[in-house]
Amino acid sequence: MSLTGRFWFRKSWTGRLVLLVEEEKPRWFGRGAGKPRWRNARLLDFAEPELRPLMVMEKHQRANAGSAQVRTLRPVPVPTEMRSANG
Repeated sequence: MSLTGRFWFRKSWTGRLVLLVEEEKPRWFGRGAGKPRWRNARLLDFAEPELRPLMVMEKHQRANAGSAQVRTLRPVPVPTEMRSANG
C-alpha cells in the first residue's frame, strides 16, 4: 500500500491531535487503480517521501517561531493641548 501524500488532522475524543494519511489500498485481482482510504499515521510513515512536505513545513514553522521578537508596550505621549484641558 502506498501513500498518496495527502494528510489531514483530526481531534480524538480525549482532545489529542491525530494525523491521518491517505493511502491506496490495492483492489482484488489487480483491477484498475487502488481505492484511496484514510488511516491513522504510524511513525514509519514520516520516513516516506510522500510526507516530506509535512516535515519541511514543520521545520519551517519551528525556525520562524524562534525568531519572533517580543514587543514591549511604550506609553503614548499625550499632546500638550490635552494636558492643559484636563489639568
